[in-house]
Amino acid sequence: MIEYLHGKLHSKNKSNVVIDVNGVGYLCNITSSTYDQCPQAGELISLLIHFSVTENSQELFGFHDEKERTMFKMLIGISGIGPKTAIAMLSNISPQEFKKRIISSEVSMLTAVPGIGPKTAKRIIIELKDKFIKMSDDDLPIEEGSGGSLAQIEASDALALLGFKSKDIQHVLDSIVESDGLDKTENLIRKALKLLN
Repeated sequence: MIEYLHGKLHSKNKSNVVIDVNGVGYLCNITSSTYDQCPQAGELISLLIHFSVTENSQELFGFHDEKERTMFKMLIGISGIGPKTAIAMLSNISPQEFKKRIISSEVSMLTAVPGIGPKTAKRIIIELKDKFIKMSDDDLPIEEGSGGSLAQIEASDALALLGFKSKDIQHVLDSIVESDGLDKTENLIRKALKLLN
């Protein structure tokens, strides 16, 4: 299982990126919000990964934070929703708006996504509505622009490897950036460890 990739961004477009990790290029399908967080080609990038294996293909799906990946996994857990469709859904609407519309049972929002008919849309709402109502905003993908810096992503990855919960990590990193501003990865990790321990 590939948990994350960290390397140089070789190339990018709205639907995928190629990450050079020690001379090997990995093609990752991405959402539009992840694309917006990508640096320029040649700069370092870290993406959380979902590795999809089917009878006919093996594909990587990359996300700029754990909350976006969690939303993706929730969608592909629904019968009839494949990874490409889930990526399309997350690219067409912000995660918070997606949550609000699912809770208000807006079928038309889902049927606007290619490949989603009324029956599938209703199934998505039935399966996700109760989960979204029970989950706090902290458990769902955050608004664009939050937690998206490379230093925050790298710090989050490192802290996750140390065994801390993603919810706790995001909360601590957000509070550090809010009070102290953006910093180097190692400084964010050092400050976060003091608060998490």
